[in-house]
Amino acid sequence: MSKIKGLQIILCLSVAGVLVMSCSPEAAQDEPMQMPFKENTWVRKEEIKKTKSFMFSTGEKLALPIDDRLIKKLNTISTSNSSINSEEECLSQANALDKRRMVVQKRGGAWHVFERVAEAKIYSDYGMQIDSQLNRLVFSLKHICRGAKGMPLDAWGTNKVEELKKYGKEKMRKVYIDLGNPPADVDIWVAYAERALESRKRNIPYSEIGESILRTENLVNLYEDLSLRKVDEASLNTFYSDASTLLDVIKNSLKSDPRVALAIQEDNLLPIDDNGLGNEM
Repeated sequence: MSKIKGLQIILCLSVAGVLVMSCSPEAAQDEPMQMPFKENTWVRKEEIKKTKSFMFSTGEKLALPIDDRLIKKLNTISTSNSSINSEEECLSQANALDKRRMVVQKRGGAWHVFERVAEAKIYSDYGMQIDSQLNRLVFSLKHICRGAKGMPLDAWGTNKVEELKKYGKEKMRKVYIDLGNPPADVDIWVAYAERALESRKRNIPYSEIGESILRTENLVNLYEDLSLRKVDEASLNTFYSDASTLLDVIKNSLKSDPRVALAIQEDNLLPIDDNGLGNEM
């Protein structure tokens, strides 16, 4: 019996030794790592031909087409219809466009048209851009109506212009920075005051702003039309083309119309937080 017990003890110690060795870091390093089968095979290796149907089925999207004939139509105006001769008339027509824009956006805007058509949801960003960029265009018209003879200034802007005239650019900048204002902000304020002072020399004919308003009216007309369309499978491609073309013309107007571009430049100089006030002199 003692011999049998001795053999059992030796056997147990041998098994325990093997188990310890197999669990040691050195033993683990000697064993090759076996990756799970799925981890080695889940990545697709073969090339995929990206057909149109594949792109739509996988959520990828193609750029929507643009209609050159519609571009020409949207940019065509009759200058004889432009009868604006004063700031009041200019603002009256710009505000009329703004009200029409707001009516469409209360219905959900162009974005909502894309969203309510299942096949068009993938292009909803086109609708969002149409809404936001048309806002920017109409606001620019209102700005330039007020600023045809010089940048329209509020109390803050008037104060900055007076400080620039009194102190000059460098001293004005130094004083504001010494008061603890961020130099980048101060540079914007000085540039704004310089632009405002320079703008007093300009004299944009209201008739020219009227041409910009007439072109924008064409865009608002199409914007209204798109927002009321009942889009189905048969009319979807036409809707895509018209919406894409509208966005293209709006974006181009923001850059190519000199009155609108001027308004945007000035708007970009407006402080956007706390009305740009910071620490005053």
